Amino acid sequence: MSTYQTKPSSPGSLSGFQDYHLTPPAGDGDGDVNGYGYGNVEKYFASSAQDFTDKSTSKRSPGYKAPQIDRRTFLLAGAGALAGLAAGCPPRRVPAPARDFPLPHLEVSGTPFECGRAIGRRFARQIRLGLERRAGWFRPLKDFMLADLPGRCEGFLAAAREHFPDIVEELEGWAEGSGVDFFDLVALNLKAELGAMMARQRTECPGCSTLALNHGGRLLLAHNEDGHAAYADLMFLLTVRQPGKPAFTCLSYPGILPGNGPAANSAGLVLTTNYIASIDWRIGVPRYFLDRAVLGARSLSEAVKIARHPQRAFAFHFNLASTREMKILSVETAVDRDKVHQVQGLYLHTNHLVLPGMEDVPQDGDYVDGSSRTRYRVLDSWRRNAETRLDALDGKALIAALSSHESSPYSPCRHPAGD
Repeated sequence: MSTYQTKPSSPGSLSGFQDYHLTPPAGDGDGDVNGYGYGNVEKYFASSAQDFTDKSTSKRSPGYKAPQIDRRTFLLAGAGALAGLAAGCPPRRVPAPARDFPLPHLEVSGTPFECGRAIGRRFARQIRLGLERRAGWFRPLKDFMLADLPGRCEGFLAAAREHFPDIVEELEGWAEGSGVDFFDLVALNLKAELGAMMARQRTECPGCSTLALNHGGRLLLAHNEDGHAAYADLMFLLTVRQPGKPAFTCLSYPGILPGNGPAANSAGLVLTTNYIASIDWRIGVPRYFLDRAVLGARSLSEAVKIARHPQRAFAFHFNLASTREMKILSVETAVDRDKVHQVQGLYLHTNHLVLPGMEDVPQDGDYVDGSSRTRYRVLDSWRRNAETRLDALDGKALIAALSSHESSPYSPCRHPAGD
C-alpha cells in the first residue's frame, strides 16, 4: 500500500526516497497478495527537490545501482511537505506469518534503450523467475499471441512505435539486458489485451483499491497495490532519468514497463492505477505503454491527454495527483469513451467503472462481482461515515480503511485466500 499526503509549501519542493519495508504474508505463491506487505511504517525521510534535480543531471552510468532499500515505505510528492505515509495492514492483523522482502533500488540514466538494458541486466533473475513461477498462466498467453502475430501483436507494437517509440526502445533494452526473449516481454505487457481476446480476465488478479482525499488544502492518495503472490519477493524500485523528461521513481514488476505500480515524478505528478476488466478491446496503444508514457508528463493536463489517447487499446483507471497543482483526478477510460473527475472531499475506486456515462461499458461480470464490488461496498460504507469528519482524516485513517478484512476473502486488504 502506498499513501501520498501533501500540504502546500514552497513551489518545486519534492519529498524523496523513503525507507521501504516489505512484509508479505506467507503463502504458497499461487494466490494474490495485497500490497505485497502488511508492515507498519517505521520511519521516513524527505530529500529536497534540488537534490533530486542534481541527481537527474548527473553523469552516472546507465547501470548505476543505488543502495538497497530495506524498510517498507516509499513516497514521493512534489510541491509539498510530506505529512503522512503508507503501508498495509498492521502485522497483528495478518492471518499468516510474515516474511520480509527488502526492495532493491536501481537508479538508471541515459537513453531509453540504455535505461531498459541496465534495468534488464540488473533484474534478469527476477524477470526469469516471475515467468517461471507463472508459467501455467503465461505460456498459454504467449502461445495465443504467437499463433497470430499479425492480429494479436504486430498491430499493438506498430501503434506503440508510432506514438511512443522511446517506450518500445526501452522494452527492447529490457530484453537485451535480461536475455529474455523480446516477445516474452511483449506478451507480458499485452496481458490485458490478450486476456480480453481470450476471455480469461478472471485468471488474473482481482485488483487494487484506492482512496483519495482533497480537503482543506491537503491531498492524500492511498492505494493497495494488489499483485500476484509469485512476484512478492521479485519486486523492485526504479529511479529513471532520461534526457528532456522528468525523472521518476516507481514500484516495478519484473518484466512489466514502469507505471503499473505506484510512481511519482520530479514534476510533482503521482500515479496509481486500477485494472478494469473490459470485455472490449481494439488494436491500438496498449495500456502498459500508456502507463509508462504518463510518467513523462509535466502536468495533469498532459497526463490526462496521454491517458485518453485516441488510439488506446483497452480500458483502464488512472489516479492522477499533482502536488504542484494541488489536484487529484480520477480518469476512467474505455475503448470508445472516457471520463475525468476532479476529486473533492473523499473518493474511492476499485476495479470497475463508476463515473457517470461509464457504468454501462461492458465488463467481465464474474471478475467485477467476485472482488471489485465487494471491496467497493466495504470502503463506501467507511467513506459515508468518514465524510462527517474530513478535517480529522489523515494517512493513518486511510491506511486503516484499506487494511480492513471485512467481507474477506475479497476484503480491501486481501491475502492469497482471496483467490
